[in-house]
Amino acid sequence: MHLIPPRSGEPSVRRTATFTGEVWADPVSSGEPTVNIVVFAPGARTYWHRHHGGQLIIASHGRGFVVRDDGGGGPVVAGQSIWTPAGEMHWHGAGPDSVFAQTAYSFGTTEWLHEVLDEEYERAVQEASW
Repeated sequence: MHLIPPRSGEPSVRRTATFTGEVWADPVSSGEPTVNIVVFAPGARTYWHRHHGGQLIIASHGRGFVVRDDGGGGPVVAGQSIWTPAGEMHWHGAGPDSVFAQTAYSFGTTEWLHEVLDEEYERAVQEASW
């Protein structure tokens, strides 16, 4: 068992280098797994990336996306959980008209890749059926 202490007043962190749009994160744990509560403004998203040990996302508010490089995945809503296997390239973020909040449990190192193009994001929006 590992008891994780509370965040005792640490500020939220604005994510910029590997994100598009306004994204804020509250780190919960920097151990294994790394745990972050992440809030995406409408249209905000991660870059393409992969986790060498996988990632569990638990959606807590709003509507968003988790999309694989082969086009799989898609729209997600609050209450949904998503497991991304080790090494699977993906991105996640908010819908165009909703904030999206998630708790992300990331295992192993994260390999950040390239930006999600506006065309790729728009394709996810067009295919969504909430």
